[in-house]
Amino acid sequence: MAAAVIRVQSGNTRGRGCCEKPAGTEITDVASDGRSRAMSLYKKLCTFSLICGLAFIAPLNSASVVASPMDAAPDSLQALLEQVKQQRQQEKNELLQREQRFKQAQKQQKILLDQARSEKLKHERTLQPLQRELEMGTQELAALRKDLQEKSQNLRDLQGAFNRIAGEVAATLKQSMVSAERPQRNADLARLAALQTLPEIGDLELLWLSMQDEMTESAQIAQYRGEYVDASGAITTAELTRVGLFTVFSRDGFLRYVPESNELLLPARQPSARYLDAVTNWSASASAMNVAVIDPTRGALINQLSHSPSVAERVEQAGLIGVIILALGGLGAIVALWRVCWLSWVSLKVNLQLKSVGTPSDKNPLGRVLIKAGGFSTDNDENYQFKLDEAVLTELPALERGQNFIKLLAAVAPLLGLLGTVTGMILTFQSISLFGNGDPKLMAGGISQALMTTVLGLVVAIPLLFSHSFVVSLSRSLVQRLDEQSAGLLVRRLEQVRAGSGRSGND
Repeated sequence: MAAAVIRVQSGNTRGRGCCEKPAGTEITDVASDGRSRAMSLYKKLCTFSLICGLAFIAPLNSASVVASPMDAAPDSLQALLEQVKQQRQQEKNELLQREQRFKQAQKQQKILLDQARSEKLKHERTLQPLQRELEMGTQELAALRKDLQEKSQNLRDLQGAFNRIAGEVAATLKQSMVSAERPQRNADLARLAALQTLPEIGDLELLWLSMQDEMTESAQIAQYRGEYVDASGAITTAELTRVGLFTVFSRDGFLRYVPESNELLLPARQPSARYLDAVTNWSASASAMNVAVIDPTRGALINQLSHSPSVAERVEQAGLIGVIILALGGLGAIVALWRVCWLSWVSLKVNLQLKSVGTPSDKNPLGRVLIKAGGFSTDNDENYQFKLDEAVLTELPALERGQNFIKLLAAVAPLLGLLGTVTGMILTFQSISLFGNGDPKLMAGGISQALMTTVLGLVVAIPLLFSHSFVVSLSRSLVQRLDEQSAGLLVRRLEQVRAGSGRSGND
């Protein structure tokens, strides 16, 4: 910004609208007014210069310090002009110095830039093969990562398959009776099934050997000393015999394997005597060939056999009606047996009498008929036949005695069984009405009585029917023989009569 200066010239002054004054003349009022305006303009210029100096000189850390024009106020326009010129010159010098420093710094930066570019080119030439090697390494690393991911997935699948197979094998072998002999095997298989890392070679071999050992033991009969829990809860140590994977028994009887506790239990009730005899003979025999009991269900059948009710328990389930049925059945069996024995003895005597018809005996029906026939009068043939029939009919009650009673018992036994069935069902429905059908044990008594009475009635009726048929056949056989002999006597009587009438005519 330039300062406003009034220049006074000597001589002629040209200008439109200006007053001409002679040379050397001073205009006092104009000078004073210009001076005041110059001072005002000077203050404004100083203030602006100070602001510009603070704005441009302070960031460049300039060492030069501009003196405030307010410190020394000029006393004339000429002094003000000189001061402004000095300040302008000083600023110009400072700007030249700054420009010089900037140019020097720019040259230095250019040199550094050129050095950096040369260094960059040098490094680029050096890094080009490394870049290609890095790209190849990156591609190889990506391929290796992909391969590693696939192999990791395969290994995880392998670990999952191993854990699954180990768990299945552990569950299967835990149910095996061999586990009672080798309890450590269950702990090893449980550890394999719970592995969280990849299995080692030893783990794979352990799993394989456990499966192979189970297959081998399934065909072996092993005798070892082991422990089992008897019916009283005491632990007993004895010689045990294991037949494959199916049956374990001791001298006391069959043992039941409990997988949950890995123990052998001696049931309080054993199967029937023929199975226990096989166990006893096995334990006592020293022969290489023996008969053994095998339960293909691994103890389930033997357990069911041990829970099978005995005959006394069956009768107890049938109740009072079952006892009555059995009593009637026993009575019918006694009567049938008595009649069979008596008729067989009579049949034997009749057969002996047939061999000696000429010497009849009163110890058998045929002999008595023959004796009675020998004492009959021969005057009338019709009367003779009627008397023979009467003699035969006299022997029939003794031969047919007890048949109707056996038949009655055979008919009553199923009816009593039906009565027990109805009674048992009534008890069952009463239990349902009182307690509901949620607990089957409440209905077991009535259903057992209903079924067992029917079974006992049929069991009694069927043999009694066969016995009745057999007794009837024996008595009919004897009656038929008596009829045959009476007919023979009648024929001989007619022959004798005809022979006697022929001789009388000839005479």
